[in-house]
Amino acid sequence: MTVQQLIDLFSDCQPEAEVRIMSQEAWPFENAVHGVCIREDLAPEDCSCDHKITDPHEEECAAFGSEEPDGTCPDDVFIVEGRQERYGDKSAGTSPLAEHSPRCRS
Repeated sequence: MTVQQLIDLFSDCQPEAEVRIMSQEAWPFENAVHGVCIREDLAPEDCSCDHKITDPHEEECAAFGSEEPDGTCPDDVFIVEGRQERYGDKSAGTSPLAEHSPRCRS
């Protein structure tokens, strides 16, 4: 899913509605959204050279020689899961929005 696809899905939703993450299809939980980040801002824990995904690590960095996973892009966006709030609903994965429907249910 792209940022634009997500924006399009949200376009018919109530602007003041809370956004949550439903995780674990088999045993779902509702989770708060902690925030968002982009891949370029993420660095390996052993990185000490302020490495960006588009640049190699410096030779003296402990992460020197590590490769970024295939299929990744520096501008990939992550929705960061916050605290677990309650049990979820197993039918969430089959809802119209989960199927990329352009409408929110009221």
